[in-house]
Amino acid sequence: MISIFLLIWNVRSASLEYYGIEDTINEDMSVLNVITLKFKTPITSLDYSLNFKIYDLNVTYDFDYADCRIVDLGSRSDISCDFKGMDSKRRMLTLSFYTKSGVKKSGRNYQFVADYGISLPVDRAFILIKLPSNGVLAEDKTTRPYYPRDGKLMTDGKRIMVYWERENLTSGDTLQFSVLYTLPIFSNFIYNVVIITSTFIVVVVMVALTLYLRGRTESSKEEVVKSVLNPDEKTIVNILTSHGGKVSQKVIVRESDFSKAKVSRLVKSLKERGIVDIEPISGRENRIILKKNF
Repeated sequence: MISIFLLIWNVRSASLEYYGIEDTINEDMSVLNVITLKFKTPITSLDYSLNFKIYDLNVTYDFDYADCRIVDLGSRSDISCDFKGMDSKRRMLTLSFYTKSGVKKSGRNYQFVADYGISLPVDRAFILIKLPSNGVLAEDKTTRPYYPRDGKLMTDGKRIMVYWERENLTSGDTLQFSVLYTLPIFSNFIYNVVIITSTFIVVVVMVALTLYLRGRTESSKEEVVKSVLNPDEKTIVNILTSHGGKVSQKVIVRESDFSKAKVSRLVKSLKERGIVDIEPISGRENRIILKKNF
């Protein structure tokens, strides 16, 4: 369990207008803690006492200056801050840091427990715990998987979140929260396999469909052209097809049993309509080529 206790020194009758707590649990069981404090009156210093070690402290504020640092106390850490320029309109401070404490494995489940002690009055508090991106609340038939039981659920589409709202807290109150969750076995692996398999299937289908449509288109073109050919022209085209799309004009004369003049006339007509090409070989001999996309 992680415990945090807020201490404010050198200020009498200090209080918080807002106390925001946001804990984001990561897959590696580390936790990003974001603490937002809005003071009712300006203060000059702050000590945050923790029962665990923290790292990567970041501070944001809306007043002139804040000097916050981690105080290493061996097995735990404190955060000590000094402020300048805080006034009645600029009183907001945000502390963010990571910890590797707070999440414990319990069988197949994981439990996150946090205890936020209060040493001064708080008008309003908002506590939010975010599960890992692939985490789900554990199934428990006897009780809810989070405490206190009045927590509410929401999601941002990536994470399940549990949140609580509190008002009019007094010094000595405790904000203790826990969430029991589980990580589906091989969830990331299965997700990746599904994505890769789905992508592969889509690509194969698209390629097959493209080849099919292209074949249908070429076949349709051929059928349309053949439908407007007269019998003699069809004979020429069939001879070309049987020879792989190209053959000398002499072969066409021999296999068609047409005269040279008739073959020349038919070839000329087919060329003018874009069905064949004529390629000179030598002397008076030509090679007739059937266009692929006729």
